[in-house]
Amino acid sequence: MADLNFDCPHCGQNLTTDESISGEQIDCPNCSKPFEIPKPGEQNVTVIESPPPKEEPKSEAKKYSVPVHEGKPEVLVKSKAAEEESMSGDGRICVKTIKRGECIELGHDKFDDVLNEFLAKLNRDQIISIQSVNYAHFDPSTQKYLDDYGAMVVYQR
Repeated sequence: MADLNFDCPHCGQNLTTDESISGEQIDCPNCSKPFEIPKPGEQNVTVIESPPPKEEPKSEAKKYSVPVHEGKPEVLVKSKAAEEESMSGDGRICVKTIKRGECIELGHDKFDDVLNEFLAKLNRDQIISIQSVNYAHFDPSTQKYLDDYGAMVVYQR
C-alpha cells in the first residue's frame, strides 16, 4: 500500500495519508477546513511507496523461571525445639505504649521516629505483637477532650 503526499487546498499545509482513504472528506488538522483527499495521479499529489512491512520473527510466549537456591531449605514452620529455644530468655513479657501526643516536638510529629527507635532496640524474635491504640486526652487550652492514637508493643525481654 502507498501513501499520498499533498498540500491542503486552503492553507497549504503539507499532509501525508494512506492511499486507501483517497476521495474521503476530512478536516485539515491545521486550518480545520473540510476538503476531499485527492486521488493518486491528480495535480500536486506525490505517491510514496512504503516498503512492505518487515515480518518479525514470531516470539514464543514468555516463559517464567523460578530461582533455584543452593543449600539447606528454609523452614517455614518452627519445630518444637526451635520454639522452646526462642523462649529460653528470662520469659518476662513487657508492654510499651507510645502515644503520638507525647512525640510532638516544636510542632513536628516525631511519632514514627520514636516508634522506629524503640523497635530497633529489639530483636525481631522478641516482638510478640504491635497494636494500634486510640485514646482521648484533655487539652487545657481548648478545654476539650481530643482523640489521638499510639502504638502498644508487646515484647519479650
